[in-house]
Amino acid sequence: MHSPTLLIIMMAQMGLMAAVLVAVWHINRRVPGLKPWAFAYVLGFLACVEFAVRVRLALFPEVVSAMLAQGLLTGMAYLCLVGSRVHVGKPVLPAWGGLLVVSVVMLLIAYFTVIQPDLMARYVVNSTALGLLFLVSGRVLLGGGLRRYPARHVLALACLLHGGFLLIRPWVFSLGTPGVSSTLQIATVAPGILLETVTAQNLIALCVLLLASEHTSQALQQLVDRDALTGVLSRRAFLARLAAREVHVPDYSGRGMERALLIIDLDHFKQINDGWGHGVGDDALRHFVSVADACLREEDGLGRLGGEEFGVILPRTTHQQACAVAERLRATLASQPLLLGEASLRMTASIGITMVQPRDSSEVALGRADQAMYQAKMAGRNRVASVLAASPAMPPQQLA
Repeated sequence: MHSPTLLIIMMAQMGLMAAVLVAVWHINRRVPGLKPWAFAYVLGFLACVEFAVRVRLALFPEVVSAMLAQGLLTGMAYLCLVGSRVHVGKPVLPAWGGLLVVSVVMLLIAYFTVIQPDLMARYVVNSTALGLLFLVSGRVLLGGGLRRYPARHVLALACLLHGGFLLIRPWVFSLGTPGVSSTLQIATVAPGILLETVTAQNLIALCVLLLASEHTSQALQQLVDRDALTGVLSRRAFLARLAAREVHVPDYSGRGMERALLIIDLDHFKQINDGWGHGVGDDALRHFVSVADACLREEDGLGRLGGEEFGVILPRTTHQQACAVAERLRATLASQPLLLGEASLRMTASIGITMVQPRDSSEVALGRADQAMYQAKMAGRNRVASVLAASPAMPPQQLA
């Protein structure tokens, strides 16, 4: 396939990808990094248009056309880097940084066009700037686990491969026809280079769309798996985690990996809602979660089971350790009242503990933990109780 045809294909595809990405960004503006990625392709499309016009019509002087095209391409690569950093949560690069990079490239292009004409030098400047920007983008995107961010890692690979090819592109081109003296000749003798560009830009755009889809799916999953008020696991997600069968393998001490289950009920919570209002009741639930987060490990699972009742899954925890965690949580909550302006609200909780046996169903484990929690309530509240084996069902209690 000859280069003019590839150029037309690249221009059409770049325009289509730019339109799609801008439309997706307009529909879902919460996807981090999507805006700079979308407008990067807008610049790429404009660069293709300028290049096609330059080859066919030569409307502008060579130096103006060369500076404009390379400035647009450099801006595209810089916006890809900005999008990559925004997507992974890194600080946004300043606008003056992009202007500086683009200005340096354009000045070098002007120098090797007017002062010391050298087409190959211009080619090296362009390839080096673009290659480095795409390599850095790929490196930025590599953060995070592959299973958690598959599309991000595919995009990183695409950026790294494209950036690496851009850096060696001048050497690849030097293997072609010597004595090339115009941009058209470059495109003519190097169709493989244009083909790589078309393929890489298509792949990068596809990966960006996959990232947008991945982010949207995770956001929807977050709505399902997280309690809207407190941000902890929803009842559904908590029960799913409890039901998950962990692999029971011995650790370095030879002890099997055990799980403890805590059921926590805030004492006299109805009085808080009746006396202070439901707004303060919501604040009280969030206050408990902040206290619990400080007492639990990152791997522990805290979920809201309904109303003022919470559950905690403690992996790799013995009964003695679970009792220590529960007691620390109970004491911390009792000693840290919820501050309401000049007033304060002291909160306490009754906590039930059980050990999750390998053959326990979620219902069985929850039933034992509930029994333990009700024992703590009946014993006077603001205390911890344990039930490690099945016992006769307790009569319904009107305890809060």
